[in-house]
Amino acid sequence: MVNQVVSRYYKLPPKSQTPKKVMELIDDHWSAIDVRQFESKVHYYRALANITDHLLQFLTSKKIEYPPLFLYEKFNTNIEELGTELSLTIEVAEWTSNSFIIKKYLVDTHEDMNLLFNNMISVFCKKAFGQLPERIEIFSLMEGKIETYIPTMKDVSDGLEYLNIIKNLLQEPKKYLKTDSLTVCKSCSYQKRCYEGSNINQERFISH
Repeated sequence: MVNQVVSRYYKLPPKSQTPKKVMELIDDHWSAIDVRQFESKVHYYRALANITDHLLQFLTSKKIEYPPLFLYEKFNTNIEELGTELSLTIEVAEWTSNSFIIKKYLVDTHEDMNLLFNNMISVFCKKAFGQLPERIEIFSLMEGKIETYIPTMKDVSDGLEYLNIIKNLLQEPKKYLKTDSLTVCKSCSYQKRCYEGSNINQERFISH
């Protein structure tokens, strides 16, 4: 739902990018969300109120003068260090005077996942475009917060490390599950996220 609203809004001509239009787009897509996906009706309406309020705030607070550089475009690039290809969808990218910024709109955010997204974007942009984004902005629609990251080569290195672990896990799952999992977890920058609950289906449902 969020991705659809954001995509349709950015495709509008500037004169049509108004708070009223955001409300109309939310109304178009929210009706497809089943109230049973939520803990209660109170939770359902609270989520609707928060998402509506913060989408209005984030989308209309600054006038969009130029079309985005990328809008929900999927790219592929070869990662030579890993001998594999990486596919990634860039939701929103906008020009700056010197480079570009990446924007991601989420129902809710988690620190570990934000850092992982920052690292993955850093790897991808460096390999695919030859440069890092000027900054990465992650918008939390439930909390109304913006997390901003300034990518560095350290983020590229951390991202490559994570991708290498995932590649090895996929190639030799029995090895990691039976013998090396503890060693791998201790050396992995993202181990904390592994121990968190998996109750994020609702967030993914709303985001689409």
